[in-house]
Amino acid sequence: MLKFLKLHACGNDFLIFFKLKKINLLKKYLNKKTGISCDQLFIIKSINYKIKFINIKIYNNNLIEAKNCGNGIRCLSWFFLLKLKKFIFVNFILNKNNIYSWKNGKKHFTTFKTPIINNKIIFRFETKFFNACFVNLLNLHIIFIIRNILSKNIILLKKKILFYFNDTYNIEFIQIIKINVIFIRIFEKNIGETYSCGSGIISSCCYIKKFCLFKKNIYINSLGGNCLIFFIKNFVIINGKVNFCFFGYI
Repeated sequence: MLKFLKLHACGNDFLIFFKLKKINLLKKYLNKKTGISCDQLFIIKSINYKIKFINIKIYNNNLIEAKNCGNGIRCLSWFFLLKLKKFIFVNFILNKNNIYSWKNGKKHFTTFKTPIINNKIIFRFETKFFNACFVNLLNLHIIFIIRNILSKNIILLKKKILFYFNDTYNIEFIQIIKINVIFIRIFEKNIGETYSCGSGIISSCCYIKKFCLFKKNIYINSLGGNCLIFFIKNFVIINGKVNFCFFGYI
């Protein structure tokens, strides 16, 4: 039997397995109607307690390998730092990239290098024009600033992007509510709309910090909840609540 646990952050939910070798064994369990389901699947490949390194792999719920997952990594941070209390800080190794997390009291923080931000572009959709930007945070994002996060045009625009880019990018739509407060809707690659996405939130905040000149902490509201982003030199840090769902066996 395989032991696993399920965690979620802002409704973005994850299954975590330890040292699972045959990933295809899980296919029948990931069905949203008949299985336990998740947005992403995490495999803990190895743990080095001495130097505090944890080697991980991430898969979408269709078992296609994912290159990054900000909310999932901060869920793992919560589990190792606050639930198990094994570390004060920890480094996650994902495809030869290091992602650093630490705790301060009952709070935990996850740090990413500031992503590569390409020049701002203007995207035309029928008679309307949208400010947009491409961002690379290990995985690829295209981000739009819009006036109404509930607009029906979001779905039509998303379909147009998929037509031209063939589901290559995670797509984020952000509405600036006021200075340093935004609302975000996220359509993840190979998944569709999700309640939240950590890497999408981080990429969007880096975009608006650069082009909208936000200077302080940024508070993000999504369909699944809220979190906080702040910046220190060349790093971006995410903090927010993580929820434990259950342990299980298959």
